[in-house]
Amino acid sequence: MTAKIYLKLLIALIAISISAKTKAQHKHNETCGVVLEQTSEGKYQPLLGASVYWMGTSVGTTTDEHGHFDIETQKNHSLIISFIGYNSDTILPNDIHHDLKIVLTGNKTLNPVDVKGNIDGTIMSRLTPRQTEIITTEGLQRLACCNLSESFENTATVDVGYSDAVSGAKQIQMLGLAGIYTQMMFEMIPNMRGLGSSFGLNYIPGSWMQSIQVSKGTSSVTNGYESVTGQINVEYKKPQVSDPLFVNLYFNDEQKVEANVNSAIKLNDKWSTMFLTHYSENDKKFDHNHDGFIDLPLTRQINLMNRWYYENEAIEYHSIFGVNYINEDRNGGQLDFNKNEDLTSFDKYGIGIKTNRLNFFAKNGFGSHEKPYKSLGFILSGTYHDQKSFYGNNTYDGYQSMLYFNTIYQTIIGNTDNKISIGTSYIFDNYNENFNTLNLKRTENVVGVFAQYNYSIDEKLNLILGMRYDYNDFAGNIFTPRMNFKWDIIERLTLRTSLGLGYRSVNVIPENIGILASSRQISFLEDAKLEKGINYGVNIMKEILIDEDRKANISFDYYRTTFIDQYIMNLDASPNYAYFYNLKGQSYSNSFQVDLSLNPFKRLDITVAGRYNDVKVDYNNQLREKPFVSKYKGLTTLSYSSKHEWKLDFTLQYNGESRLPDTYSSPIEYRINEYSDPYFMIHAQITKKFKNLELYTGCENLTDFTQKNPIVNSENPFGPYFDSSMIWGPIMGRQFYFGLRYNLKTIKK
Repeated sequence: MTAKIYLKLLIALIAISISAKTKAQHKHNETCGVVLEQTSEGKYQPLLGASVYWMGTSVGTTTDEHGHFDIETQKNHSLIISFIGYNSDTILPNDIHHDLKIVLTGNKTLNPVDVKGNIDGTIMSRLTPRQTEIITTEGLQRLACCNLSESFENTATVDVGYSDAVSGAKQIQMLGLAGIYTQMMFEMIPNMRGLGSSFGLNYIPGSWMQSIQVSKGTSSVTNGYESVTGQINVEYKKPQVSDPLFVNLYFNDEQKVEANVNSAIKLNDKWSTMFLTHYSENDKKFDHNHDGFIDLPLTRQINLMNRWYYENEAIEYHSIFGVNYINEDRNGGQLDFNKNEDLTSFDKYGIGIKTNRLNFFAKNGFGSHEKPYKSLGFILSGTYHDQKSFYGNNTYDGYQSMLYFNTIYQTIIGNTDNKISIGTSYIFDNYNENFNTLNLKRTENVVGVFAQYNYSIDEKLNLILGMRYDYNDFAGNIFTPRMNFKWDIIERLTLRTSLGLGYRSVNVIPENIGILASSRQISFLEDAKLEKGINYGVNIMKEILIDEDRKANISFDYYRTTFIDQYIMNLDASPNYAYFYNLKGQSYSNSFQVDLSLNPFKRLDITVAGRYNDVKVDYNNQLREKPFVSKYKGLTTLSYSSKHEWKLDFTLQYNGESRLPDTYSSPIEYRINEYSDPYFMIHAQITKKFKNLELYTGCENLTDFTQKNPIVNSENPFGPYFDSSMIWGPIMGRQFYFGLRYNLKTIKK
């Protein structure tokens, strides 16, 4: 069935339905509790790693070593608590209160050490209508995970790579398309938009994150129209439930150091605050491939956040607000580049990037004791981003100020099977960019209204229909219909499908920042239109119980994205130019993926995944593969926990070939291959746990594979064929690291 037919069906459904908003993704109330087991002696012990979910949503978490959990309240949903070897428990909406005590029963009692081997690093949710993969705190600690860009090594859904060989900028891909088509969120607030897209993956330290939710396909209309291929939402650690002190120190053999210190303070029953601090520095020059360029830039980052939480149960009011400040300085280029002497003489090639970024946010929610299905939420967020940079003889200075406001009201129609949410939103986005002599100035005001209807039958069938209308003073009227459907066909067999439109405004320079690290001249053949794409897909998930202690999950999915309007970067026409123009012809992505996770033995978790991407674009009236998109990816992960607090994590990746831009018109010595080489990557880590301390050591890229000659014409960086943006593989070889995590626990009664 074509995308047009899907779209017509969706519009017809919405025309005969009451459209509304997503089911309480922005609840600010927190439900806390403890999950226990009863031993043979009749004593109660906490269960570590029990899964806690709101039925029918993507909101989930796991219990800590005290059995404690904290989860954002989803009104009118049942709470599911499960653990392998125990009978699951369901808490009905009317029985849910702020502090819960749940005792799981089963045919056997696991001892506390064994429990620790069963924590899932990645959860493939069977409950949410949208296909959602949750990377838990445990999953984030299976590798060093210094920041968000290093958090996806154990998933086949998201790829991460460098945009060039000198700046250290990283970019992601999902469903075969660049990360700019995936909506990046923190706690359901849009993030990393505009100028933040260049280096934003480095702005969220791993030690700050509680979990990451990766959703494929069309997302909720409540979050705006920008999601095309999916959504990545980061949940930070919460002030009201985090431990008083957490310290993470990291050091690698390239002499990069990182320090993270988190401190949570519960002031009283209503107020809690949390300070999160991060410092990282890489001040040593290395040139392992002997091309005369530093392999990674010298970097110093200071990252500070203060979060506050307030709750007043008497009036059902909850608020979380805070501020985040980032200062980062990057310097790279040739080994002997001296910024004071060579910046204007152009004798040596160098780069320098100074960034100051300030963000504030506030989420406020009002509930009702008498009518718990009713709620009202407000979100306010603002960002100031100032970046000053040079890349050889290219200069780029960018300034962005952004304000975001969203309000959501949720209630029911008749009964709790029919939920409706409505709301409004406003975005102010101001850009002032200077690239060499070119000034790119733009201001966008976007006013929107949305509605979403959620129909469910016993949580086994769930249909979400959404529609939003926005007026963008740059692009005019924008209509965004979306649909998500989930059906539990039989027990433990789930079918999902989704369909929807997505749009986005183009920010050419920050979204293609790697081009500045080349001699290519940028040519804008026409002004960019608002990009528009249709995404639809299907997912089938099956859970298989091996025995009372072990299970397996298998998932198949297919997603297609077809662009109606897209701003194309053409690197094939000439090795000396990067041409930008609006799509003329076809542009699409087909992505197939299969995931298998299982527990073949006690304390051993295995994940195997495979993915195939078919991504093509019309370049100069010829439909061709999109450059730098790997057709094939394979992934195998193993995680083993011993009885004696040792933990071993192993990751094997296979990355298939990708097409590279044409360089046939370049001199022979500066031509690159038509396709990249396929390669394997191996990562491994060993962790030893003590009472309040964890020591970990590991190695990234054990095979020591690196892309040969990542910089074209590196010996003449001011010549016409210099290009450091032809990156398709790792540019850093084998790296060993060591770290520690210290956690001063809260004593929970």
